[in-house]
Amino acid sequence: MRLLLLWVLALLLRAPALEPAPVRVTFTTLTRKTYLAARKTSVLSNPAVTFPLNKTRGRIVIPTDKEAKIFQDKGVGTDSDDQAQFEYKGYLPQSKSHMLVGHYWERTQVLLVPSSGEKQLALYGAPVFSPDMQSFVSIAAGIEYGVYPNEIRLFRLKKGHWQQVWLLEPSVDPATWEPDEVRWISPNTLILKKRMWTGKNPGTTYTYARLQVH
Repeated sequence: MRLLLLWVLALLLRAPALEPAPVRVTFTTLTRKTYLAARKTSVLSNPAVTFPLNKTRGRIVIPTDKEAKIFQDKGVGTDSDDQAQFEYKGYLPQSKSHMLVGHYWERTQVLLVPSSGEKQLALYGAPVFSPDMQSFVSIAAGIEYGVYPNEIRLFRLKKGHWQQVWLLEPSVDPATWEPDEVRWISPNTLILKKRMWTGKNPGTTYTYARLQVH
C-alpha cells in the first residue's frame, strides 16, 4: 500500500500544471436610469504609455526579443483592398507590449505586439482597462456592419501576458443584439449598453446590464 501511494504521488508530481479555469460572467438586467447612474461612477483607466517610436517613410519598426516586427504603410489613399496604415500608440509596461492601430480596407484593428516576440493580439475594439489594470474588455458590433465580428472579449494579465478568459458572441443570424458601450465599475464589475436588433424597430432601442466577473 505504501509503495502504491508513493507511485501515485510520483505521477502527480510529474503531471503538468493545469491552466486556470476560464472565468464565469453573470448578467443582471438594469433599467436605463440605473445604468446612467452607474455610468457616472464608472472608472476610465488609462495604462502608462511610454517608449515612443517614430514612423519613418511609412514604416514602424518594433524591436522584440526574437526579431524586429515591421509595420509598413501601403496603398494609402487608394481603393486597394490590401491597403494598410499604422499608428503607433506607445509601449504598455504592464504587459510589456507595444500598441498600434491598423487601418485596413473597411476595418480598423488595435494591435498589441509583445516585446518578447510572441504572437501579436488583434482586437476589433479598443481595449477598455479595468481599474486595477489587470484586465481589459474589447467589444465589436457586427450586426449593422458585418465586416466586424459581434463579440465581447475579456482578457486578464497572467504572467505578464494578456490571455483571453471569456468570450461572448451574440447571434447575428437571426440578429439579436450587439454591444454598444462597456465600462468598468470595479475590477470585477462592468456595465453594458446593448443595441437591440429584435422587435418592431430593430437597431433603434437599447437595453442595459451589469456584468459580474466570477
